Amino acid sequence: MNQTLKGIAKLTRFDEYVYFVIITTLLGIASAKGFLDWRLFILLPANWLAVGFAFMINDIEDAPDDALSPSKINRNPVSAGLITPQTARIATFIVGLVSAGLFSLLGTWPFLFGLTSLILGYLYSSRSVRLKTIAFFDVFSHCLMLAGLQFLCGYFTYTNQLNQHWLWPFIFVMSISIYGELYNEIRDLEGDRAAQLRHTAIILGDKASHILMLTSLMMGIFSGIISFIVIDLIPLWVLIIMAILAALFILPPTLKLRRSDSSMAVQGALQKPLERAAAIALLLQFILPWLDQVFRWRLF
Repeated sequence: MNQTLKGIAKLTRFDEYVYFVIITTLLGIASAKGFLDWRLFILLPANWLAVGFAFMINDIEDAPDDALSPSKINRNPVSAGLITPQTARIATFIVGLVSAGLFSLLGTWPFLFGLTSLILGYLYSSRSVRLKTIAFFDVFSHCLMLAGLQFLCGYFTYTNQLNQHWLWPFIFVMSISIYGELYNEIRDLEGDRAAQLRHTAIILGDKASHILMLTSLMMGIFSGIISFIVIDLIPLWVLIIMAILAALFILPPTLKLRRSDSSMAVQGALQKPLERAAAIALLLQFILPWLDQVFRWRLF
């Protein structure tokens, strides 16, 4: 039983997206001028589960191939033998069902966007379609199911109308997600070529993929500046906390880097600390005003 539970937990790969989902969800809420209430405690788990569903389907479908790869066999709990494919599928079905149920509590639009995220998560990896092996569809579906749709679920949980503040932060999360997908494809390029895959990085080639990846990163930075500074989506004190936390979190992995490390290794070392800093700062943006209201209410 313990091994099965550990296998299911590993199958979710929760640590790979926990902070990024917080960021995309809270930016959607902030764009809608939302605030901390009961809906956040339903919305955030729903988005976590929807993304987890996509990761779980991916490992189940990739298990036969991962079993043949010495570098991947132990990373995938199904190919490693921690859980059976049947158990993995049952757990994945339950995760998807619970996610859909939570989205249904948030209203029509969050439910529709959440359901779309679950469907894309299935089609992305399912061997009957396998969007992740189709050039350009892989990048588009990835940035929607792991960023854009979580943002829209957050946004439409708190409003039913589009305002003038939603577009730039939406472009921001989409651009960063495109960057992340291309980063992963370039990192796995040699192995994917050997497996005769046909995703975007293979079709474009190493150089063009790097250019596209950096272009998406620049677009993310530009749209982030517009979102956080020009339209003042995030208060200054939150940005200051974010910068301080980022500096603290980045320092340890930076000290471990060597001169021989590639640019990809450097980017990989910085990505998670930045995500963690942004997620914590954004959570404080919602939690601290809520605490302030609670204390004032008790005082008066």
